[in-house]
Amino acid sequence: MAHKNDRLEFMKKLTETQKNIVKWICVGIILALIVYVFRDSAGPIFHQLKKTSLTVVLLIVAATLLYSIFESVITWLLARQYNPNFRFRQAFGMTYFCAFYRTITMGSGAGVAAIVYMSGNGVQASEACGMYTIEYAIHKLSIAILSAILFFMNYDYMQNRFKDYRWYLLAGFGLTIIITACLMLFACAAWFHRILYALMELFNFKGKFTEFFQKVRNQCMIMETASKKLLKKKGMLAGLILINFVKLACWFMIPYIVLYHRQVLTPMHALAMTAVCVMLAAVIPVPAGIGSSEFVLIGLFSGLVGTSAAGAMALLYRFATFLFPCAVGAVVAAFFGRIKKAENARLEHLQDQT
Repeated sequence: MAHKNDRLEFMKKLTETQKNIVKWICVGIILALIVYVFRDSAGPIFHQLKKTSLTVVLLIVAATLLYSIFESVITWLLARQYNPNFRFRQAFGMTYFCAFYRTITMGSGAGVAAIVYMSGNGVQASEACGMYTIEYAIHKLSIAILSAILFFMNYDYMQNRFKDYRWYLLAGFGLTIIITACLMLFACAAWFHRILYALMELFNFKGKFTEFFQKVRNQCMIMETASKKLLKKKGMLAGLILINFVKLACWFMIPYIVLYHRQVLTPMHALAMTAVCVMLAAVIPVPAGIGSSEFVLIGLFSGLVGTSAAGAMALLYRFATFLFPCAVGAVVAAFFGRIKKAENARLEHLQDQT
């Protein structure tokens, strides 16, 4: 406790300029973490970016920014169900905040980051947990539906190119449906929670974990209520799936943007092929899908444009979907304390007005 007070006193004595210097040092450390996470591919990615025309790079950045905007719209619409004062810019910050922690923790920290961010912006932790779980489930479901739609819209083309991969495609589709179902059960199914409670009791030797398990029960009950509140709004959920389609299309168009000059793909074929790649990558059990998407992209696109061009495209895809969002998220993470403080001040001002 004394150390915490010493830190607070130290921060109070710093000038505004010194505080900014400390913050930018933190940003530098965080960016160094990003380089460390991508130490095996950072060099090839930057080398490929230097070789790629500025127009293509700008289009790729525009595509990933549009993806983030649609992702933020989804978060904003969901968060407003619990906090009507939740603003779009907060949702936009959360998109990159989660992208940063998803990358540096290899996928394990994204959910926790979302709960922490929303808790600091007027949404209770249990409600945030239920909301994020449903948002992720809708995301996974949207991938499965969009992949199926695009596959059948381009059936002849896809059948010719992917007939040897049909079992992997079915496995990817099935796995996505199973993951989505499990997420929905975790978020809102009372009977599923009862099974969880029974399992907890098995490990509650001599009542050592009674207090902790009771907190888990309370959180699950709040999450059930919060999740069911969202699931009752069928129209909104259908709308969120459509927004997800547009969001996913922004990333799925990146291979077309990169390979456009070769004139071997139509936009619809590129969308369908990339959607299939994402589905197949879901079968490969790697953290956050880092590496699996690129592996499948190279494997399937190399038959069309050659291994070298497919590899270059995969590196640019990784830049757009992991490295760029993570770098922007590093800045958001560095200033999260300031963002949280500003939001608390705004909420206090609103309460004073009412």
